Amino acid sequence: MIAFVKSSAPGLHHLSWDVGSVDDIGRGAMYMLDKGFGRGWGLGRHVLGSNFFHYVGDPWGSFSEYSAGIDFVPADCDWKSGDHAPEDSFYVWGPNPPDYFTHNSEA
Repeated sequence: MIAFVKSSAPGLHHLSWDVGSVDDIGRGAMYMLDKGFGRGWGLGRHVLGSNFFHYVGDPWGSFSEYSAGIDFVPADCDWKSGDHAPEDSFYVWGPNPPDYFTHNSEA
């Protein structure tokens, strides 16, 4: 998964890495912290997808998202997409996102 944030210039916001468990999210975050990448946001749970997450600032100024437990919708399911308001689609619980979370570091 690749995500972008609306900005005045193009720039990568984050890449998402699906890992096997919440423990793997924590291990990934701790590994990055041990390597000097402590800037981030999480642990929390998204609304859409209902997956657990932790974002870690990466060497390129964007984020790597460790994610586990995302909902799965089979291809043969008649699932209807929707246009969700930001306040209803960001996260269910977790710390408030830091001010720098939606800043485009490439602009």
